[in-house]
Amino acid sequence: MFKNLRNEARIFFWLHTAGPLLIKGPDQPGLDPLLPDMRFIRAWHNGREVPYIPGSSLKGVLRSRAEQVIRALAPDRMVIPDPFQRGRDDEMKDKPGDYRYYASDPVTQLFGQTYLAGRLRCADAFPVEDRPLVLNERNHVAINRITGATQGKALFNPEVVEEGTFAAEISLTNFAVWQLKLLGVLLQDLDDGFLLLGGSTTRGYGRVRVENAQVLVRDYRRHPPAEVLRGYEHDDTVPVAGCRYTNKGYCWEAAREGFEWLLTLNVDLAETLERLHRKQREVQQKWVNHGG
Repeated sequence: MFKNLRNEARIFFWLHTAGPLLIKGPDQPGLDPLLPDMRFIRAWHNGREVPYIPGSSLKGVLRSRAEQVIRALAPDRMVIPDPFQRGRDDEMKDKPGDYRYYASDPVTQLFGQTYLAGRLRCADAFPVEDRPLVLNERNHVAINRITGATQGKALFNPEVVEEGTFAAEISLTNFAVWQLKLLGVLLQDLDDGFLLLGGSTTRGYGRVRVENAQVLVRDYRRHPPAEVLRGYEHDDTVPVAGCRYTNKGYCWEAAREGFEWLLTLNVDLAETLERLHRKQREVQQKWVNHGG
């Protein structure tokens, strides 16, 4: 599915904390007794060590939410397997790439699995320059589950980002239009607070807002798209008013501000999942009929 490059999308946005954010670093903070028990994860960026949001953390919560949304909308017959389910690798071993893709569930098609490369990638999100970045230690006491009282001297102090803005990026390669709309739904849930980042979310941590979003779309096919968004498949096309492409010499490129317009794409996710399920069964049956 990646031999021919047909389209790409990159979504740039800021994640601004709307409450404390905790993404734990290594379990052992080091020998310095003054360090907090749980340090916010750090990495080197532009010559200094800074807190950051790993791309894997963002991708993990997006995948988890996508599974919930797709399970809610998918036909009853469609199975969304546990990503950690054993045996899938053996089942797909030695099968061609197009079979692995079309015979997989929609979540795997988008986010990938050990036997199939995903179409979605999340980059690490680093603090935006010239924006406030406030770290703080919060104190918590463990509660005994039986008595409901404090558990001895079980005091722990996580380091959290009280206020910060991180520049994030999500990219899609050879995407289907429904995948772009689903991504818009996930970003809206993140912005609305239905989706939380990091740890200690039951304590109210992890609320972020999505700001300053921009969507960049490229189409690498020869003929220019005219105010439409074209997916990987040739019949996967939806009109997008005001979407004007410019010729970059080797591709057509369009940019739009905000991510909310992704939600207005004329794609019925429930109908699409029904169609994907039919395709999944056709591919599997065809493989069996040919002695696979």
